[in-house]
Amino acid sequence: MSYTRDQVKASRAEGRKLTATLAAGQRPPALTVPFRLSQGETCYAQGPAQLWQFQEGDGTYVHKSRGGFGLMGLALVAGTAAGNAARKSRAAREAAPRFRPVDEGTVYLTDKRFVLQGQMQWTDLWHENVRVASCDGSSITFEVSGAPPMQLHVWPIDYYFALFHFLAYNDIIQIPSDGE
Repeated sequence: MSYTRDQVKASRAEGRKLTATLAAGQRPPALTVPFRLSQGETCYAQGPAQLWQFQEGDGTYVHKSRGGFGLMGLALVAGTAAGNAARKSRAAREAAPRFRPVDEGTVYLTDKRFVLQGQMQWTDLWHENVRVASCDGSSITFEVSGAPPMQLHVWPIDYYFALFHFLAYNDIIQIPSDGE
């Protein structure tokens, strides 16, 4: 999932506006949510999102066997072998570990966690479990204790990353320039 140059500029503008608000000692307004918050927990952002996780894929493929007599049979066997090689190569590429989409829905960012109300399940990503978080302009990548790395795709990504950093670490980050 990638964004156009104009979307990146808009996302970064939203992030800069938020960091200016935070630097002035203000927070975004609290939001009402459709789930139970923990004692003292407040939600500050929500939006449509996708959750991706670093996983291996399915490397299975169908191996076909054919035989025959004469030139026609030889051509049939050669074609089948070439098809098998192509299917095996495609399966190997699909099996390679990479970030893969696992759920999508509405994400909520509170002062204690990200909550994804997904199509498959509810997912809580508690700030205290995040060991490393980074933003590449299209997603936030989290390395958490006890799970493979995850990516959150939500727009405007710079806004969510800056708000997460403030809520989790009480840190106001600098948003990159539009050219980076």
